[in-house]
Amino acid sequence: MSPRPRNAVPPTVTAVVAATTLTLAGCVATGPALVRVTPTRQPSAAPGHAATTAAPDPAAPDPGTIDQRDADAVSTAVLTTMWSIDTTADRDQRDAVLRAAGWLSPDYLADLRTAPRVGTDAAWTTWAAHRARTRPTLTAGRDTRPPDTATHAYRQWQLAVTPIGADGWRGRPLTMTAFVALHRDRRCAPWRVAAVTLR
Repeated sequence: MSPRPRNAVPPTVTAVVAATTLTLAGCVATGPALVRVTPTRQPSAAPGHAATTAAPDPAAPDPGTIDQRDADAVSTAVLTTMWSIDTTADRDQRDAVLRAAGWLSPDYLADLRTAPRVGTDAAWTTWAAHRARTRPTLTAGRDTRPPDTATHAYRQWQLAVTPIGADGWRGRPLTMTAFVALHRDRRCAPWRVAAVTLR
């Protein structure tokens, strides 16, 4: 993960949060609004720190509270989880990205898991030196987007990510636009994120 200022998307993020296109069929059945999923936690060690299982990040959503038939709720949960980074436990941003596994389509998740893990850079080292965690905030984008269908939805969010150190240090916020594609195979199924593209 390579934290960068506005309009400079980190190379790792470009590789990790890559666009994937899926074509799925639909149906008209109905189902429960709330579905409990458990995004994968990848216990790991940041440089200079012992491996631990970090406590849940208060910024990340509780999977049991997400209405997975709501494309807004699912896309918000995925972005919040992907950008809730803890440098005391995460080796790089991919560890945070994979915690959103329960809300991702199988093909997209497979792509993320097989993407090469790249080394951390000076900015990550600075974050880790302060034992920083990130606090993402989302604002709905205003660009025109295609209308939702039974099986396809698209969302745009303005994403701001601020690293905050355990020692009180506060890093420069990253700001970017996130485009999220959501698919499901039938109307009764929960939404799954099939692509996240950052700009």
